[in-house]
Amino acid sequence: MIEITQPQQVLFFLFGGLTIASALFVILHKNPVISAVFLVLSFFSLAGLYGVMNAVFIATMQVVVYAGAIMVLVIFVLMLLSLREETLKDIWDKPVKKTIIMAVVAFYSFLLISVLLSRGSHSSEVVQIPKSSHFISDSIHYEYKVKAEKEVSLKGNTASVGASTFLDYLLPFELISILLLAAVVGAVIIAKKEPTQKENS
Repeated sequence: MIEITQPQQVLFFLFGGLTIASALFVILHKNPVISAVFLVLSFFSLAGLYGVMNAVFIATMQVVVYAGAIMVLVIFVLMLLSLREETLKDIWDKPVKKTIIMAVVAFYSFLLISVLLSRGSHSSEVVQIPKSSHFISDSIHYEYKVKAEKEVSLKGNTASVGASTFLDYLLPFELISILLLAAVVGAVIIAKKEPTQKENS
């Protein structure tokens, strides 16, 4: 059971509200470049939620995988859309809009780093794992060898996350991979334009 404190509740609602708001802007904004910026913001705010819930490893993977690798695919698709330079200039032409965006990003980046550092320094539910022992999580028995005695945290542990992903949730994991591939292929097909009569002439 995760213990919830008052500052933790405040951070949870802050990151949760930012996640919902940025996700709405992703699907409602007409400019695809600005939608991509809000998508990055939603990824980082989700990482903040994971950090508040003491899942530091999952929060780190959220930043590395989604805010990094997945966004490369998104930007690649946006480049295929042959966007004009005006769409990029619209973001930074207005000084007030630029200042507000930078202030919001800086504030939530500071909160995210503070949450990850504070949760990473806490050693909650730390157990001693002897040599050639086993690990039990949520009534599921996983056996793996440990070369030496180590302190293993039950929250965000890489062994428990990996075992749960590839043993208990292997089918959903593969379905998500196929869904991402289908989304990229569909975006490329949509972005591919057929030559019009004006372009031919």
